[in-house]
Amino acid sequence: MRRVTMILLAAALLQGCAHQKTGNQCEDNFNTEGGFIAGKTFTSNVQLDMPVSKVFDRAQKTLVKEGFTIQNADEKSGTISAYQGVILSSRNAPLNVVVEKSGSGSKVSYVFVTLGGMYTTEGAVRDGFCRFTDGIRE
Repeated sequence: MRRVTMILLAAALLQGCAHQKTGNQCEDNFNTEGGFIAGKTFTSNVQLDMPVSKVFDRAQKTLVKEGFTIQNADEKSGTISAYQGVILSSRNAPLNVVVEKSGSGSKVSYVFVTLGGMYTTEGAVRDGFCRFTDGIRE
């Protein structure tokens, strides 16, 4: 019984460590919902000290460089809908990006969805969001 209590306590402590802030917005604001059967939604957002029009243009270019196909981009509403093909499947994995004014700069929000039965790691998606952000900044 004592061993089980110690294991549960250690697990609780380690879980708290996993959620510490890194100082990197795309990592710190990263969230997931859902699971393998129902599908998963991955989200994050970042604040950038750049005008909306510049961020919107760079976001589109970055997504294409990262292998996404732009399905629709509407600068007026600040939305970009893109997708990436799934290996060994006819399905697509959609990514939506919203660019909006925030203070004197812009806020970029990412939403990536895997449908039921599709799998990717949280780390791969989180790293992708951070690469997108780095690409927009360049």
